[in-house]
Amino acid sequence: TDATRAATPGFVLPPRRGGGPRLREVECMWYEALNRWARAGDPCALLTIIEADGSTPRGLGSKMVVNLEGKSEGSIGGGPVEQISLQEARKAIRENRPLVLRFSLAGDDWRVTEEKVIRAICGGTLTVLIEPVLPQGEIVMFGGGHIAHKLALLCDGVGMPYRVFDNRAEYASPERFPNARERVLAEYAEIPSKIELTGASYCVIMTHGHVHDEACLGAVMQNRVVPYVGMIGSANKVKILVDNLRSAGVPIDDRLYSPVGLALGGKLPEEIALSILAEIKLLMGRGSLAHCRIVWQAPLPGETPGPG
Repeated sequence: TDATRAATPGFVLPPRRGGGPRLREVECMWYEALNRWARAGDPCALLTIIEADGSTPRGLGSKMVVNLEGKSEGSIGGGPVEQISLQEARKAIRENRPLVLRFSLAGDDWRVTEEKVIRAICGGTLTVLIEPVLPQGEIVMFGGGHIAHKLALLCDGVGMPYRVFDNRAEYASPERFPNARERVLAEYAEIPSKIELTGASYCVIMTHGHVHDEACLGAVMQNRVVPYVGMIGSANKVKILVDNLRSAGVPIDDRLYSPVGLALGGKLPEEIALSILAEIKLLMGRGSLAHCRIVWQAPLPGETPGPG
């Protein structure tokens, strides 16, 4: 689908074939917005009329897009159909699940969802498909030291894209991080101007000093589109840095995961790296900390072994 292809890194939707030499203006607008948001890592949703019968505001195949901020382009007809569809689309983005909404416009009270009822008199019926378009997640490492190197190797193993930012040439080199999407050599104070972060950028701060950690944390937390900021450090160190930044007016909110990582146990760099990657994958995939196991118990005498 258009939504699936738009989520592919580097993909740009082509002009629609048929229907004349150029797209109608409203179609150009949703195409351009979908491409723009996909390139920027901005989660959004594509809304398409997949069934239309009788008199309806817009016909089969009409499309529009909306992002989490409520910005939209294109149209599926306006009125209550579009209003309800846009509201439900933002829920679909947050929950990462497609939706199908059915509307009757025959003048009766039609329950679209449990909470939403419409009455319209166009006379027809239509069905709207809502497809979330979520960007591919990436890890952005601030600091290319021992833990970052181990984390990069784990990312290579699971196919997780990553970038590295460091102020030391040897720690942001192609030799150290050959598979990084990008290696940025710059001072940490230059983060806002030297690296682009999006709604798909899961940032991990692990520099070679608390002064650098504080600079990174301040810069990254002020980027409101970043969904996750992990930072290595003891609880005492984290509290000091957070207090410093809050006193300077920097917003610190629940996007900050610090001390970073799941409590898997282990203190070696590769073990810490694994706990960080596990935490990020858990959040990206909307998983849970529950075990997948079946609970097996020893059978009593004469019983058939099986789950408890």
